[in-house]
Amino acid sequence: MRHTALFLAVALAGAGLDLLTKHLAFKHVPGTAPYAGEVPIVDGFFTFGETLNKGVIFGMGQNAQWVWYAISILAIPAILAIYFSVRKPKWILTISLGMILAGTIGNMVDRVFTEAHAVRDFLKFFYRDANGLEHVWPLFNLADSFICVGVFLLTVEMLFFDEKKKKAEKQEPAAPSLAPALPAGASEGRPAPGPAVEGK
Repeated sequence: MRHTALFLAVALAGAGLDLLTKHLAFKHVPGTAPYAGEVPIVDGFFTFGETLNKGVIFGMGQNAQWVWYAISILAIPAILAIYFSVRKPKWILTISLGMILAGTIGNMVDRVFTEAHAVRDFLKFFYRDANGLEHVWPLFNLADSFICVGVFLLTVEMLFFDEKKKKAEKQEPAAPSLAPALPAGASEGRPAPGPAVEGK
C-alpha cells in the first residue's frame, strides 16, 4: 500500500510541477518561438526560452505528430499495468516508474489539450565557442527530465540490484535444522544405550 501511494504521489506531483512550470514559462517569457525573447538564468549557459515540439525528445520525429499523440495516450495505461503487475516492488522501481508516468502525463496533456497539440519546451542549455557561435542542447521540459531519470533508475535497478537479488537467492544455502542430531539408537526422551560394564 505504501509503495502504491508513493508511486501515485510521485506521478501526480511530477506531472503537476511540469505543467505549472510550462505555464509560467510560456506566460512570462516574452516573444515567440522558437528562441526569441529568452530570459537568461545563468549567463552564457542556461536560459528560459519557449518552443513547441510536435515530435519526441530532442525534437525528433516532427512529421509523426499523430503517432506520438496516440503513443502518449496509450503509454499511461501501459505504465500502470507494468507497475501493478509487480507483486513486491522495491522502492527504486516504485520511484522510477512514478517519474516515468509523471513525464508521460505532462507531455500527454500538452499533446491532447493544448491548441497546438505540441509539447511545450522551455529549458535551454548552451555554450558559445571561441568564435562566439552558440551551440544549443535541444530545448526540453521537466517531463522529459522525469522520463530520462526514471528510465536511468529503472535500468540501474534491473542491471544491478535485481541481478544481485537473483544471485543471492541461488547461492543461499538451505537453513540447517535447529533440532540437535541424536546418536544412533537413541530416541527422543531416552538416551542412547551406553557400553556394557562388566561387574566385579
